Amino acid sequence: MLNLPKKIIVFDTEFTAWLGSMERNWGGPNEHKEIVQIGAIRIDTEKMLEEDFLDIFIRPQLNPILSDYFITLTGISQKTVDKNSVDFPAAIKQFSSWSQLLNLYSFGGDEEELEENCKLLKIAFPFERLRFFDVRDVFKKFGIPAEEYNSGTIVRVFGKEISRPPHNALNDARTIVDGLRELAFKAAGNK
Repeated sequence: MLNLPKKIIVFDTEFTAWLGSMERNWGGPNEHKEIVQIGAIRIDTEKMLEEDFLDIFIRPQLNPILSDYFITLTGISQKTVDKNSVDFPAAIKQFSSWSQLLNLYSFGGDEEELEENCKLLKIAFPFERLRFFDVRDVFKKFGIPAEEYNSGTIVRVFGKEISRPPHNALNDARTIVDGLRELAFKAAGNK
C-alpha cells in the first residue's frame, strides 16, 4: 500500500498575498506570509477515511485588512476573518493540541509558514520538525509527477475533476486526501 502510519494529519494553510507577491517572494513593503486559515484532516490510512477535521480562521496581526487579490483567490472574506477568527498564537496552540502528536503531511512544506509565523510573532514553535512530511513524496514514490500539481489539483493526475473550490485550506487538505485515496486504489492494483 502507501506505507503510511495508520493515522496521519493532512493539512494546508492559506496566507496573506497580494498581486505579484508570489513572484516577489513576499519581498514587497510590509509583505508577510501571515496565515489566515489552517485546514486539517485526521485520516485513517488503512481505510482512507476522514476521522476528524479542523478549520481555523486566523486574524493577521501585521496586515489585518485582507487584499482584494487574497479575497478573490481564496473566497475568504474580510467579514469571515473579522467575525470568526482567532489570533495566531491561539490557532497554533489549537492545531498542535488537536494533532495529537501524529505525523503531519502537507503539499510542499506548509510547516515553513507555520514556523515563520511563530518567528514573526516571537512565540515558540510547538511542533517537532521530524513530524512534518511532504505528501508530494508519497505520490512521487509511485511515479506521480506531483510537482506539476498543487494541493487543490492533485486529483487531476488520476483523471478526476476538482470537486471543491481550491485555495481554501480545508478544501485543499480534503483534495490531497482524495488524491491519496486514488493513489491507494491504484497501488492496490486497481485501475
